[in-house]
Amino acid sequence: MIPQVKNERYTDVGGKPQKQPQLPIKILMYHRVVKDLKLAHEFPLCIPSDEFRRHLDWIERWGFTPITFEDCRLYADHKLALPRKPIIITFDDGYLDTFDVAFPILQEYGMQAVIFILGDRSFRTNSWDEFGPKAYLLENHHVLEMSAAGMEIGAHSLTHVKLTDLSEHAAWEEISRSRILLEILLNKPVRTFSYPYGLVNASIKKMVREAGFTHACSVWSGPPSFGKDVFDLRRISILNTTTTSGLAFKVLAPLQYYNWLKWKTRIMIYGMPVQHPDAMEAYSYNVHSTHQHV
Repeated sequence: MIPQVKNERYTDVGGKPQKQPQLPIKILMYHRVVKDLKLAHEFPLCIPSDEFRRHLDWIERWGFTPITFEDCRLYADHKLALPRKPIIITFDDGYLDTFDVAFPILQEYGMQAVIFILGDRSFRTNSWDEFGPKAYLLENHHVLEMSAAGMEIGAHSLTHVKLTDLSEHAAWEEISRSRILLEILLNKPVRTFSYPYGLVNASIKKMVREAGFTHACSVWSGPPSFGKDVFDLRRISILNTTTTSGLAFKVLAPLQYYNWLKWKTRIMIYGMPVQHPDAMEAYSYNVHSTHQHV
């Protein structure tokens, strides 16, 4: 039996969670920003630092202002006004180069980001990753420094497992304990969650809501409009092949609506369940063989 934890943002009305206002906000999903060009060339989730700088330059020139999910929560509670063109920059997994490489560049531009890390702080490397290069993860003092500088820290489960493969009890432990442990570390609320591998279903979403989170990010699933389902927020994947023009296309064009229609069509034709398929791993690490992504 999953314990019921009061959620500050969501109250049930007629058995269904209330929705936040739908906003034209795009969410970018990064993993690693690296200086090693060979690494960036070989692995799709490793973005060259110079390219990342060009991305931020484009975001600034086009008048976008990076915000956090906490800003969205405060906006929904009528406690904060959002900028005219908000955008959210996220990093999954909590790699050390997020602090060493990406964080200083973000500070140069005066931009915020949301960094999803594991609740189990004993992890030192990405030991769950069977395909990508081994990499060091953030240590606690890195997390605390970035949090103090205005970066939002979110939970990425306890140990980076496929939540949809777990029993109800094990999934609840991964979700709820990740929030508890990170709040102890940060000494402040942690309200945002990111599903490992983008894998999510209705049961997992319910647990995330009951654990006290107010927003949760997926990858391919979720409605194309921000706010329609804040526990299945679709993100724009940024790969090593994403140039500045590619970023512009992904942000400015209605690409999320197109991808959402493809996703729904696939479900209708092939009867695929709502949860994300395990093909997420192939997407993450094998796209470099085609280089057809923008």
